[in-house]
Amino acid sequence: MNSLIRQNHVIVPRRPVFNFNETPCHWIYDDPIVSQILNSINPITPAPERWFCQTFRDALPYIKDEKLKEAAIAFIKQEGAHSYGHTLGTRHIEALGIDLSRYTKMTNWIFNDMIGPKPLGYELKHPRLKSMWLTTRLAMVAAAEHLTGVLGHWVLNAEGLQQAPVDVEMLRLLQWHGAEEVEHREVADAMFRYFSNSNILRVGAAAFTFPLFIVLAYVAVENLVKQDVQLPHRFRFKDYFRAARQDRVPKVDDIIRACLRYFNPHHNPLNEGSTEQALVFLNDGNYKQAT
Repeated sequence: MNSLIRQNHVIVPRRPVFNFNETPCHWIYDDPIVSQILNSINPITPAPERWFCQTFRDALPYIKDEKLKEAAIAFIKQEGAHSYGHTLGTRHIEALGIDLSRYTKMTNWIFNDMIGPKPLGYELKHPRLKSMWLTTRLAMVAAAEHLTGVLGHWVLNAEGLQQAPVDVEMLRLLQWHGAEEVEHREVADAMFRYFSNSNILRVGAAAFTFPLFIVLAYVAVENLVKQDVQLPHRFRFKDYFRAARQDRVPKVDDIIRACLRYFNPHHNPLNEGSTEQALVFLNDGNYKQAT
């Protein structure tokens, strides 16, 4: 049987070390508001990454495609490292005086209790219901991974961000995460397709998942900016659009187009980003392989 994994590249789990001791909250030195917009990746990431991992672990016993299983295990290890790295980033932000505990509690509830293995706390005992819910979760993970792959490709090519005066350690965290999202961008799609060929489920899951993550991003940014006593005002969309013109944050129209591409039933995640480019960043960035 041909594998659903089309790349020959073997996905490599890595465990880089980050030291944020000298990283200021406004780590883009000339742009405090964009610092907070990009800081939002830290509190957003841990809960959904753990949810990705749990969903894949629940699916692994049913996978007979050895190449897919190997890629899924590497995916779990990478996502676990992402969750830990951004947990450290969140703790650093909180140490600088911004309380993210309520936001963290909210994301934990969403991904553990609302759409976790027991949806809304309800244990699915019937095997058919459990199978359907697992497939639905895999569809949601595939949609979320489309977004993370698109954002990963952006951060590797964001010349405006890379040329800005920044704290190298925080940029390094974003680029490592982004590069690994590009590296494993086909795995979640392959996992879903292994269990289902329903484009209705795939599209329906995306219609739920895309707005969920966009809302979570907005709420995170609002929390960060509102509590930042050094900023003269709350979050304004005109600040975001200005930063997008400078290529310091992703452009809204690029995100919309990326979401629309996903609704094409023939969408191929390998058409988003470049594995070769991602590996250049990972090899040049001194990101250690997991032992």
